[in-house]
Amino acid sequence: MKLIHSSPWLFSTALLLLGTVAVPPVLGPAPAADEVKFSCVPERTLYKRFVQHTEVAIVELQFKVEGPDGPDDEEIELPDLKIQSDETIEFSDEVLEVADDRPKKLKRSFTKIENGQTYSGDDADPDSTEEKSESGLLDKSVVFTWNDEDDKFDVTWFEDGGDDALLTEMVEDADFRAWLPQESVDTGDSWKIPVAEVNNLQEPSGPMGYRTEGEEEEQDEDPTNRHLRENVQGELKGTYKGTREEDGLMLAVIAFEGKFTSRSDRDIEEEEGLAMNRSFELAVELEGELLWDIAGGHFASLTCDSKTKQTSTDKASLEIDGETLKYVQVQGLEGVKTYRFTCSTKKP
Repeated sequence: MKLIHSSPWLFSTALLLLGTVAVPPVLGPAPAADEVKFSCVPERTLYKRFVQHTEVAIVELQFKVEGPDGPDDEEIELPDLKIQSDETIEFSDEVLEVADDRPKKLKRSFTKIENGQTYSGDDADPDSTEEKSESGLLDKSVVFTWNDEDDKFDVTWFEDGGDDALLTEMVEDADFRAWLPQESVDTGDSWKIPVAEVNNLQEPSGPMGYRTEGEEEEQDEDPTNRHLRENVQGELKGTYKGTREEDGLMLAVIAFEGKFTSRSDRDIEEEEGLAMNRSFELAVELEGELLWDIAGGHFASLTCDSKTKQTSTDKASLEIDGETLKYVQVQGLEGVKTYRFTCSTKKP
């Protein structure tokens, strides 16, 4: 029996931490900030891979009913249910035109998109232990074109089209450019990273528009995802650790850490006509390391471990025989999530 409402930030994209990422010894002098910058090279193609792994379990489950005779708190034994989620996204970014050292026109081709959840434990549904999702972006290419008038990128399909709804929330910056220092720094200097950048950590190219495998029709995005992207609050800090040489490349080392929260609150109507309010809250800590290819002007890798506390609350009222019956259900989850991202000019 599954008791959890699926959430992309929980299962495909959620926001979770393991522990401290050790920073290896610095092997080189600290470069100036203008050496740790993004470089846009015409006709260059970067191959990017984003792997996320999540493990969570139920740690709280409450159910309260309040009728004419007052509240009735029902004690519920925590189910033995664990959820594991894995996502792998691979795409290439080809720069077609450059302006002001940034892409003016960029072609992104999605070559691999895998997303699935596995349920285990004594209370897992034996008939449904695995669920997979698919995206209409797989094996498709899109083009980002800078629009000076609107000060944003327009996104269109390249040749073979698809569902235009998949393009509305797509993000061009899959390079973590906003994580870099904005001025000269020495080893040990720190700076604030816009906390909204955690959205790019969760969804490096924006939402993938996942639907259950085998579904013929596109599914509308759960508004919870949009609320979580819009309501991020907290702090994200970067610290410059100098340089390190790996595989013949000189890499700038940026350690980062942060704490943030987000919330979704909305009214929904179940198929039975039951009016309900559903809230979803996140409390997250994360820590990781961004390695930047100094000569190439792009990120080489990003590793991050995170931990989270997540609470989902459903509230509803029913009218039965002229009397009002209220109920509240609370589900709390805790877990860990790891991020392993890579970027290279070499085709895998």
